[in-house]
Amino acid sequence: MKETIVLFNIPVREKRLKIGKALLPLGIAVKAADKKDYLQSIDYLAGYKDMSGIKDIYDGSELEGEMIVMAGLSGAKMETVLTALKKAGVQKTCLKAVLTDTNRFWTAPELYEELIKEYNKMNEQP
Repeated sequence: MKETIVLFNIPVREKRLKIGKALLPLGIAVKAADKKDYLQSIDYLAGYKDMSGIKDIYDGSELEGEMIVMAGLSGAKMETVLTALKKAGVQKTCLKAVLTDTNRFWTAPELYEELIKEYNKMNEQP
């Protein structure tokens, strides 16, 4: 699997280009997911060739915030990517996920909802 970063709801072209430029020296492919493809599985959007796409078009609302999915990265490479994303101006509030055996079949809205739950749980005030 090729190392890939998939961007969701990062509408500002300059920001997407800045992320791509930051990851270029690392040899990581960067893809921006189209909203119409949000019903596709995350692994399909990340470029897994063994996955077939579906013909349905997503017509729901846009994700409420930004989301980035990292696929095919080792632990050490992931740390380097996170540092590069920070230098590229990606905010802490941008939800980040790693493609796993659990979430690979989820859709973008399903993954986003799960990440929001985790984010809110981690940031609860005692």
